[in-house]
Amino acid sequence: MKKSLLLCLTVFLLLVVDSSCKTRKPTIEVRDQVKPSTKSPGQFVGNDRAFEWFDGKFNADINNNGKPNSVKGRVRIRKDSLIWIQIKPEVAIIEAFRILISPDSVQFVDYLNKKYFMDKFSAIEEFINYDVSFQMVQNIFMGNPTFIFDINSFKCFQNREGEDILASSDFKTYLDARHNKPPANYLFQALWFSNNLHKRNLMYDPANRMEMDLQYLEFESIDSIMFPKTTQLTVIGDSANTRFNFTYTKTELNSILEFPFSIPENYEPIFLVK
Repeated sequence: MKKSLLLCLTVFLLLVVDSSCKTRKPTIEVRDQVKPSTKSPGQFVGNDRAFEWFDGKFNADINNNGKPNSVKGRVRIRKDSLIWIQIKPEVAIIEAFRILISPDSVQFVDYLNKKYFMDKFSAIEEFINYDVSFQMVQNIFMGNPTFIFDINSFKCFQNREGEDILASSDFKTYLDARHNKPPANYLFQALWFSNNLHKRNLMYDPANRMEMDLQYLEFESIDSIMFPKTTQLTVIGDSANTRFNFTYTKTELNSILEFPFSIPENYEPIFLVK
């Protein structure tokens, strides 16, 4: 699979598929000074954004291992059913990639190299040895929190800025484990909330040698519902350090959408091979 295809799947499916073993230094910073909070974790679960259809155009900047690139894109979502993504180079009219995701499958067309990928989510999970789902991808675009642990197992904290933080353990234990050589077998997640808006989701998984930091930097009101306008996603693995920033330039809610997707007959298939 070519690097461009890996990057596209990495960005939109939270995957790091290059598994070569190299020493790397974490670059995601956590500087919060936190104190325990008396709030209940359960109160942060019920803020799922109410929508049926979503259509958004965006501009994106991607930095992959120090190599910058800019693209334009469009994402269409029918809630809990389909995600359709279109990618174009910043200065070109032609389409580069198209992705169609359902709760069970992923389809991907590379128009530049005349190739396509089609498989079940379960095959991708097995290939990367990491749980990924349709809901996780949808949550990235919509700003809803994804919990990898039972909500009742989280501890509540508050930082100096007054943001609420749910964490699977205290931060000192996480930071100590993250800097161990070799890394400790210690799974960690923390989520930040401000006025009940989900602001950040940090996940650390040393077993798969991956760290992911999702931050919502700016919000906008669409039909009286607050949606993220600018998002920053950082994914760090053994041989990958990818930062993906995208900003919606135009959004629309609840207009019935089409999800055009087809694979030309002369395109070659892409297979997941470890």
